[in-house]
Amino acid sequence: MQIRLVIGDRDQRYLDNLVRYLEMNHMDTLEIVSFSRLELFREYVASGTADVILADEGFGVDAKELGKYGKAGYLCGGAPDTKQDGARRIAKFKKPDLIYKDILDLYAEGGSRRTFRAGNRGSGKLTLVTGCAGGTGASTFAAALARKYAFCGKKTLYLNLELTGNSADFFSGNGNYRFEDVIFALKSQRADVLLKMESAVRTDRSGVYFFEPCSTAMYMLELTQDDILKILDELTKGVGYEEIVVDMDFRLSGDAVEILARMDQIILVQDGGETSNSKFLRTMEALKILEKQGRTDVTGNMFLLYNRFSSSKSSSEIPGLTIPVLGKIPPIKYALTREIVEYMTGLPNIFDRL
Repeated sequence: MQIRLVIGDRDQRYLDNLVRYLEMNHMDTLEIVSFSRLELFREYVASGTADVILADEGFGVDAKELGKYGKAGYLCGGAPDTKQDGARRIAKFKKPDLIYKDILDLYAEGGSRRTFRAGNRGSGKLTLVTGCAGGTGASTFAAALARKYAFCGKKTLYLNLELTGNSADFFSGNGNYRFEDVIFALKSQRADVLLKMESAVRTDRSGVYFFEPCSTAMYMLELTQDDILKILDELTKGVGYEEIVVDMDFRLSGDAVEILARMDQIILVQDGGETSNSKFLRTMEALKILEKQGRTDVTGNMFLLYNRFSSSKSSSEIPGLTIPVLGKIPPIKYALTREIVEYMTGLPNIFDRL
């Protein structure tokens, strides 16, 4: 099902360029009708068949009239994206793909009359990267894994669900929305959550898709287990991601096991230190009990990765494990975070089993 988009602008050249771009790049999601004459624009939108309406601020339609048509916004020259008299104001001369994101966001707000799923339908593989102890470099490896998948030509999403996680440490890209917009959509119970995610997602130059972190970590406290399960379900059903790398704090509870059970594979990152290994063994012992209580298999999908593994006495392998070990990555000194990610991405053999 496509979004019916109506655009009104007296500038025929701008109108032609925008419509041409949208049709070339998003023909599968948009059905576009454009007008440079106000009377024809009014006649068409009055029929009530449009899903999203964009009108240039000088086109001759005031905010009250625009608002009665439903999901509509003004195209404004040089203006920041704000609201005026209840109507969304969208900067018209930014990158057209960002305007496309605004169109998706307008459609997602308040739900939709028709069911819509953006992109290709498919079932993405979920990989959780986490650690039983903090400071082992799980987030860095999660970013490296996402980059590796993208380098291999797979459509890959890096999803950071840590309380204080920051995807901007690893990835950067243009966009108007943050992960908090996804959270607000979940809480509203009216917006199309999948479309909200599509409008908020950004693309790193490596090809990895990601969400800009919330403006404050406090918003992450609003995420419940049901919210996380909803996000995972939506992402695997309809957006076309082949690989979804989830970076999340490890939690040991019956509820958390339900999230773990949704994963196709789980990578636990350890540093081989005495304390880290002790926490790992105690966690595995508790997980076995929770698996029996919930009648599910979590540990069967697990892999272990030793990161920052030193050849000195400070690191040692855990004996007698049945969980496959991906390998050992030595400490990397005097390097920036993104340099470490790039180094990990190029390591041989580490990713062979995944």
